[in-house]
Amino acid sequence: MFRSALVLAAVATGAWAAPAPTYCNPLNLDYGSGLRSPRHSADPVIVRFQERYYLFATEDVPGYRVSEDLVHWRRVEFPRDLWSLTSDRGGGLYCAPAVAADAGHLYFIRMERRTAVKAVPVLRSADPAAGRWEKCGELRPTKDPALFFDDGRAWLYHGLAQPTRVFEIDRKTWTEIPGSERQLRAEINDVTAFVGGYERGRRELLDETDTAAWLGRFGILPCQEAAWMTKHRGRYYLQYATPGTVSAWYCDTVMEGDSPIGPFRHVDYAPVSLKVGGFMGSAGHSSVFSDASDRLWRATTMWIGVHDLFERRLGLFPVGFDPTGRMFTDTALGDYPRRASDGRLAGWWVQSFGRPCAASSSLADHPPTLAADENCRTWWSARTGNAGEWFEIDLERPRRVQAIQVNFADQDLAAKVLAPGEAGYRYRLLGSNDGRQWRVLADRSAAPGTGPHDYVELAGAGMWRRLRVENIFTPGQGKFALSDLRVFGHGGGDAPPPPRLVEVRRHTDDDRNATLSWTPAAGADGYLIRFGVAPDALHLAIQVQGGAKGSLTTHALTRGVSYAWRVDAFNANGLTVGRVWGK
Repeated sequence: MFRSALVLAAVATGAWAAPAPTYCNPLNLDYGSGLRSPRHSADPVIVRFQERYYLFATEDVPGYRVSEDLVHWRRVEFPRDLWSLTSDRGGGLYCAPAVAADAGHLYFIRMERRTAVKAVPVLRSADPAAGRWEKCGELRPTKDPALFFDDGRAWLYHGLAQPTRVFEIDRKTWTEIPGSERQLRAEINDVTAFVGGYERGRRELLDETDTAAWLGRFGILPCQEAAWMTKHRGRYYLQYATPGTVSAWYCDTVMEGDSPIGPFRHVDYAPVSLKVGGFMGSAGHSSVFSDASDRLWRATTMWIGVHDLFERRLGLFPVGFDPTGRMFTDTALGDYPRRASDGRLAGWWVQSFGRPCAASSSLADHPPTLAADENCRTWWSARTGNAGEWFEIDLERPRRVQAIQVNFADQDLAAKVLAPGEAGYRYRLLGSNDGRQWRVLADRSAAPGTGPHDYVELAGAGMWRRLRVENIFTPGQGKFALSDLRVFGHGGGDAPPPPRLVEVRRHTDDDRNATLSWTPAAGADGYLIRFGVAPDALHLAIQVQGGAKGSLTTHALTRGVSYAWRVDAFNANGLTVGRVWGK
């Protein structure tokens, strides 16, 4: 058992941790701590209003979060006397609301699933940071609503497991303009008829990156939902999520039009947001917003699905448009540290993958190795949640460490509702080079503790061989458990050689499917499969973990579209770009 007497210098909280100019997906939030177990959140809407960012998300908190930098968030609750207006469930929680801002107000419209309710209020606030709201109108209930302002007019898109529809709102009365509703997409009732292969796999695909086993077996219609509208240079981009939220393949696709009500046309480069492989997958049911520098971002849903099928998290990715107007979301290596200023990768690589691990104790089916496998759906667990339980990873030699993401696994939480103030994890993070003398890198021992994905960026890079997490307090009478202790930095060696892409074979029976083969690269930890409709538009990516792998079958292509491909290799020292194949 680790003893604090071995610590050379016990520093105060934050003395070694710097205010983070980087962030790491999933976002470092408490995910509704104090409300329920298992904790989760999804369907985020982020809106910039009065120089602040406001985050609203499904079943997160009975209110919302506010930030000035997209990294540090504080909670603001709706006044309790408004809960009957903001919530369609207990505890003041809500699901997938519509949120948008004009020059003077931030607007909130809840989703309503109770069939007996015939109207929902439109709320607005001129000072949401202070939690002050008023009712300004009333609309009929809708599913997955999205509010969009354009040239002085207001539109409400809606639809869940059905075609997207839109109607116009009278901005003077905040009521629906009669006769304005129209359907924007055709309804398809045959799963084989979808042009995009990525529409398949609802409740069938989970976290597998290679989908060969499912070819010819897809049989469930997608749950198309969560419309979102983005306007760019006079073009309107209608996005919606598919095929279903409980999968790493949950994504956003896109259609283009010349007005907010269409007509909209399918595009060959869809989907527009896809995050498959890596530590955590899924990038669907999103919102797109601009920051203070007019850069675009996508706030999106990520998926774990272990303690509950709907156990989800939130992610944040940069959005762009290429010179032809193709919209894209940069999700490649999307759970590596990124700069908070622009979303670009920080250039820090995973040092912890596959390294030797040790622990104070372990459950038989949750050994220490499962906390170093870059998979949020596997985890190590101690036998207890007692103070003093610990987990340690050996990087095998001193390596430059820039940041650590401590991912807790919520193992065997007894409480369905976590006590307020006792829902956070409390721990200490320590570093050593000899296994005997330790230095505190982060002290999170004080209440209320942290959320399940605590991200620690060190004030300056240090050379460390061993990292240890020591338990102080585990919430909910649970066991101390980690899904991964992810260490980021540089290994001091060389990136792998470029892999050689040998073949890309489109399947003749269904060209939405393809199989890639490549020669594995020596020293690789994994591969990044980049693809798109042009060699300079490789906007989509699938991450394959494991350097010995040399093939991938995917179902996610669009019928009749030609693609360019590239296989990149990565390890703890960097990424090497391969050659482009096709087009």
